[in-house]
Amino acid sequence: MADHLSKIALWDPDELTILVSRDAHPHDLIRELHAILVIDFGAPSIPGAGLLCVCGEPLAIPDSIAIAATTPGASTL
Repeated sequence: MADHLSKIALWDPDELTILVSRDAHPHDLIRELHAILVIDFGAPSIPGAGLLCVCGEPLAIPDSIAIAATTPGASTL
């Protein structure tokens, strides 16, 4: 399991949801979501493909996170 992560995004297997810390930087969040999807759920990890569901379909990032991730001056992944 992705237990070594900093707990910005936490997977709750009983609810099948991922809870996100409000003060999380979008790039850190995306990194942790990727690790949770790949390590805990077994989703494929394809370089450059973004976040993928266990079925292989792309996952959409909510607009509020996607907008923050494209803010000028934000660090890149």
